[in-house]
Amino acid sequence: MTTTWYKLKDDTWGVKTRHRGDVGEQVEVTNSKGEAKTVYLARRVAQFDDAELWAVTNDKPHTEPDF
Repeated sequence: MTTTWYKLKDDTWGVKTRHRGDVGEQVEVTNSKGEAKTVYLARRVAQFDDAELWAVTNDKPHTEPDF
């Protein structure tokens, strides 16, 4: 799985991934200096034949129902 940082249209940093992601999925992103950071997929911004762009968050999104 390849995940890289990507500047989104709203001028925030998101990720570009080469696999089909899911909201709340934890991914590791490595920058050009080789430093790795773990983030969570928050919202798919765009989908292409070979990649997806995602907005990310540092905290795991709440995806379970409240009881």
